[in-house]
Amino acid sequence: MDYLTAKVAYPKLTLYAFHLYKNLANDSKPVENANHLWEKCQEIGKKLDIPKLENLSIPENQQLNKNKGFIEFTAIKHQKNLHLSGEINRLLIHDTYALDLTFRYPHSEIELPKLKGLNQDDCLLASNIKATLGQTLVFFAQPLEIINDEKGFADACVKTLISESKFNQLNLSCQNQGKLLNSRIFEYNNDADSPQKQCHILIWLNTNQQTTDSENTEKFYYPLIDLLNCRSKIIYARYKSRCCYHEAREEYSKLEEKVNRFNNLKDNSANAKFKEFNQWLNEIPAISFNYSRCLRDLQLHKATIQTNIKNYKLYLDKIKKLCNQDNLEFLSSFVELAEDTFIEQINTDLAYLTPGQSLFEQLLQSIRGIVEIEQTKRDRKLNTTINTIGIGFGGGAIISGVVTQHSGIVVKQIDKIKQPVDLYLLFNKPLHPFYASLFISIAATLFFTLIGWLASRRK
Repeated sequence: MDYLTAKVAYPKLTLYAFHLYKNLANDSKPVENANHLWEKCQEIGKKLDIPKLENLSIPENQQLNKNKGFIEFTAIKHQKNLHLSGEINRLLIHDTYALDLTFRYPHSEIELPKLKGLNQDDCLLASNIKATLGQTLVFFAQPLEIINDEKGFADACVKTLISESKFNQLNLSCQNQGKLLNSRIFEYNNDADSPQKQCHILIWLNTNQQTTDSENTEKFYYPLIDLLNCRSKIIYARYKSRCCYHEAREEYSKLEEKVNRFNNLKDNSANAKFKEFNQWLNEIPAISFNYSRCLRDLQLHKATIQTNIKNYKLYLDKIKKLCNQDNLEFLSSFVELAEDTFIEQINTDLAYLTPGQSLFEQLLQSIRGIVEIEQTKRDRKLNTTINTIGIGFGGGAIISGVVTQHSGIVVKQIDKIKQPVDLYLLFNKPLHPFYASLFISIAATLFFTLIGWLASRRK
């Protein structure tokens, strides 16, 4: 049956968005874009011509903690014969900003195709809101005719709330259904990994007076928003864990390249290996540090998921007490997904990646050992060279000193002899004592250097 011509009464679309206010790394001050949700509300207000949203103030945290309540608003211009109104509520839940932004048509009869005005230009989708932790859209309306196929009716509602082009891109599917406050509810999702791309929609058909009476009470409202907050945190932590895993795999692949290169370097010269290994000693510690950081973050994301699973169960129990006769399988099934899939996936990732830490350490120790051995050889060779040269120059200096002293005595004796200059003696006289001393010194240095080298070779 085609429900696109069906009608509903008092439809409303509520955005529950969750954005990090502080993170684990630095909980002393807000994150850089902490006010993103409020700025996004201002942007939507300007787009839809809603003055109270456009001029929405950026609240202090004390104001949010005091829970000032809902701010009602009205759009100045909208579709013909339709009056768009709504309300906004802003909360600070521990380290998270929570936004409740509702658009409604306070009319007793609205055709389904006109519901697009509740999400004009897809302004409430996650791809536009971009909340850090993600979001959930809840559509609540009363069908005005008997619905034989409630699932088909819910499908029609989803199609009317999203533009056709966006709907085809999202690939949404109905994953769960149940009963909440005695009215049927259907859960749609596109299973995107990133919270900012995931489209989570609940279509809640108001078919019971109890639903009308209890849906907006404080007893139900706060457990629901807390439960959705826990859900978003679990989805976010799971997404970040997958990012950590892929980053760790990239670092591990760098290590594998080093290991393969290490095995292929055995035929290279000692000088080439020494040069490359010295470079590795600068590179590998940085890779190893990033790898260890990824493993640490995986553990933190696992702990985050486990903590929020416990909190999720607490809020779910509160909702169950209000909905004794309801089928809440669509809510409790998420706990099973988080425990059986998300946690187990991280355990598997850790089991796969943890041995890589020891491989990093072993490779680093092996390289350090090789470099130290090669450095010792080089130091020993340098010391031998210095000792050999020292022996040579030392021996040469001694001989030079003796010869110089002897030459000085000879020169003095020659100066004492006074005789005429003989041309023959002028050109055939012995080498000057200075040059003779220099020659003997060089020869002695080379001789003692050779002696030192031969001695070192024998050692």
